[in-house]
Amino acid sequence: MEWQDEGIILHTQALGERKQIVSLFTLAHGRCVGVYYSNQKNKGWAQCGGKVKARWGARLENHVGSWTLELLQAHTAFLLDRPGPLAALLSATTLCQVALPERQAYPHLYEKFEVLLKDLISPQWATSYVFFELMLLEELGYGLDLKACAVTGVLENLIAVSPRTGRAVCESVAAPYQGQLLPLPRFIRQENTGILPEDQEILDALTLTGYFLERYLLGRILPSARARLLQKFGKTRKHA
Repeated sequence: MEWQDEGIILHTQALGERKQIVSLFTLAHGRCVGVYYSNQKNKGWAQCGGKVKARWGARLENHVGSWTLELLQAHTAFLLDRPGPLAALLSATTLCQVALPERQAYPHLYEKFEVLLKDLISPQWATSYVFFELMLLEELGYGLDLKACAVTGVLENLIAVSPRTGRAVCESVAAPYQGQLLPLPRFIRQENTGILPEDQEILDALTLTGYFLERYLLGRILPSARARLLQKFGKTRKHA
């Protein structure tokens, strides 16, 4: 059996000097794992976040197949002097690696990942990452309902999210429950305004998505790569 696709490298693991287990998030086949044989010409370029043209082959569909990979675009090397965006890239690849089931396509999430890759070298990298996490939750069945207040139905002044239901509430409803609700930054409901959110808004957004990723999607503590993003963000976003 054999197929071709494009994909983003999520994880690599060495198997001796010339073999690696490589996990890709592909457009049409989802997350897929295979063995990649390196040589002197291509050794060292298979890194997390790289976009590749891939051919996967195996005798049977349920076997661990082998990859033939052609690098389309590297990303990690270009972000070595930008610790914030680099942390965002590694967090995104790690979350996909641990959360996505094998061989199930998520074309909308793949498209959002591609947007993130392009935005990593722009000032919008942090907001793009937040919308990537929101899409990850939505695609895997834990999407947040942020369109209207869950109690009154109003569309304005939505400032918080219920940690139990994932639904937004307006200011008047949220007032008696200070400290019990998750903050809802304004920029999440106003995507593509061109205005960069303040640092605290990004941190509030990551707190919001992180809660649902940890409690509902993964059911365990977030990966260390995601935790490092929070640390890097507070220190580096203004200079990244």
